[in-house]
Amino acid sequence: MLKYLAIIFLSRKGRGLKSSKRALTVEEVMSFPVLTIDPDDSVYEAVVKMVDNDISSLIVVDEEGKDIGIITERDVIEKVVAKSRDPNSVKVKEVMSNPLKKISSSSSIIDALEKMRKSRIKKLGVEREGKLVGIVSERDLVYAIPAMYELIEATSIERSRGIVKKEVYEGFCEECGIWSDSLNVVEGRLLCEDCSEDIRLASED
Repeated sequence: MLKYLAIIFLSRKGRGLKSSKRALTVEEVMSFPVLTIDPDDSVYEAVVKMVDNDISSLIVVDEEGKDIGIITERDVIEKVVAKSRDPNSVKVKEVMSNPLKKISSSSSIIDALEKMRKSRIKKLGVEREGKLVGIVSERDLVYAIPAMYELIEATSIERSRGIVKKEVYEGFCEECGIWSDSLNVVEGRLLCEDCSEDIRLASED
């Protein structure tokens, strides 16, 4: 929960922003390839597979290879361990989360963050042309947000040197905290049009 609140806080402070040309996409931060498991396999088998591959979730697929859900370490803890159930006798389909929430590979990390927040989940399946190609997690986004902020700062430096053209970002204004689809870099911060104008007028006084 603390990590999730940290993501929301960072996004509100301007560290999760996007522009039409420089946004980090979900595909750039997702985990792949997708590892799967059969719904009739035991939870014990699922845990062994997660441990062997150093991952925290598996996609559950049917006989045709179609995803029908996801089993995560949280599912195991809350639905098996906490209830003193035998993981060898509990099937994956009994504790998996379904349906699998998905997002397009071309979506921005902010889109993924917002979808996770609204759905109260920590993982999303990533689709490209209708095919599941990866998984993006809360942790992936935590690692990606600082990288995006550095990208924006680099753009600010380049702009101050007259190297790049002006770009407009979407995100939360670092002055008033209100969402805007027209943020500009002003004195190293991303500000909405109103706050940018206020600072400009103040500098002229």
